[in-house]
Amino acid sequence: MIKSSATAYEGVGPNAFPLWSREGDTPSVPAAITALLVGGPYNGKISNDSPSRQLIYVCQPTSRDEDGCATKILSNLARRAYRRAATDEDVQTLMAFYKRGRAKVSFDEGIRVALERVLVSPDFLYRIETDPENAKAGEAYKISDTELASRISFALWSSIPDDELLNLAVAGKLRTPGVLEAQVRRMLADPKANALVDNFAGQWLLLRNVKTRNPNRDEFPDFDETLRNNMETET
Repeated sequence: MIKSSATAYEGVGPNAFPLWSREGDTPSVPAAITALLVGGPYNGKISNDSPSRQLIYVCQPTSRDEDGCATKILSNLARRAYRRAATDEDVQTLMAFYKRGRAKVSFDEGIRVALERVLVSPDFLYRIETDPENAKAGEAYKISDTELASRISFALWSSIPDDELLNLAVAGKLRTPGVLEAQVRRMLADPKANALVDNFAGQWLLLRNVKTRNPNRDEFPDFDETLRNNMETET
């Protein structure tokens, strides 16, 4: 409850009207933020050692072997973004974009241009599963370990596989007895598994609609926002 010993007004000038004026009075309209301005940082500098940069720059270029370092960086990016082992074709495509940016400005610019190419690649934007060469129409077949890793990760985390899961998948060890169950249990224990309820169960069980539904107050007089939140949390 809002209390005040002064008079508060809504609006400006002669069109303003009082919301409350005496101590203990409650406002006649809800309080709201109509605008928010954020300033700064001014003269800010981009850190050369930020966590995101560390994830990208798995090596530092030298004047003698910039291309070698670029190849290593882009191979790692492709592997993580495409959720599989990077092929020579993947890397060569990205290196072509890197060289365009490098020729114009700098090594960092080359990596930036190549990273943009990664982010618009269908292999990044879509979860692509390739039929085996000997697959027959209408018959079931096992998907690859890397495809299985993506299915698990997007189902539980709504995100790409982490290094541990992807390393096992690329090595073909994800289906080793006990390994798959251990990975699923590890991922469910991670806070990122909240996405399983927020996204998967939210769509499957229509939990997303809980926030917008208003039960009949005559039949459910005890229903409140706490119960609404608990219904979703319990699920």
